[in-house]
Amino acid sequence: MGNHKLGLLLLLLTNVQSNEGDVGAERYNQIEQRIIGGQTAEDGLAPYQISIQTIPGSHLCGGAIIDKEWIITAAHCVTGWPPDFLRIAAGSNLYTEPLALYYLDRIHIHCNYDHPKYHNDIALLHVNATIEWHETIKPIALPREILNTNDPLLLTGWGLISLWDPYPEKLQKLQMYQVSHGECSQMLEDFDDITVDVGHVCAFVKRYQGACHGDNGGPLVYQNTLVGIHAWTYPCADGYPDVFTNVWYYRDWLRQAISGNSKCKSVISSLN
Repeated sequence: MGNHKLGLLLLLLTNVQSNEGDVGAERYNQIEQRIIGGQTAEDGLAPYQISIQTIPGSHLCGGAIIDKEWIITAAHCVTGWPPDFLRIAAGSNLYTEPLALYYLDRIHIHCNYDHPKYHNDIALLHVNATIEWHETIKPIALPREILNTNDPLLLTGWGLISLWDPYPEKLQKLQMYQVSHGECSQMLEDFDDITVDVGHVCAFVKRYQGACHGDNGGPLVYQNTLVGIHAWTYPCADGYPDVFTNVWYYRDWLRQAISGNSKCKSVISSLN
């Protein structure tokens, strides 16, 4: 998470119990081994899910495999990181025990990331070896149409399971539901510097359920199609929608960046 986002998140977390006091504290203490309010994912549930790790192996962010050479994630996850300092862990629900490790040689960040603020939060990571498919390592399809559904969406990740616990080792899952841009904007009106538009997908369940730090960059999936990558949460599971970068909106950028023809990119290459 970028410094400006993390600072706001930490500030807001100090007020997480302001409305419900001891009841809120008691409810958080009941959440065990979960993406906040979620469940432990079954083995092989999300074969596209990866952990972006700092070398030698600390979880940084989530992401998804979309091709034999490409990973998609949020720009704020990798901004400022040289490719040589990061690796991709794949093929296991335990990010500490991956089936395979891949290393990066290029990072493609959208050239307009954070312009305007909190927009264009998308990046592509190029691995330096072909990803080998396996029962637990498979790509996720990109969307062919804009998301518009009342059906459940699947969020997975290794983000915080409660506000004060470490990252869980086992992958977590949560069913979420799309929130319209209008309703999402109303729910986020307490935050003056936040706007959502067609470049975003908002998803929500209820208070005490949602994404948290460490889920950033991770996949939001509908019917085996990647519809969003987690961009931000204010604050964790406190009754506000989670906001995702709308993958459909950036389909042309993705296609052009992968082909090498995009004029809108900021590429960081390996030092090797």
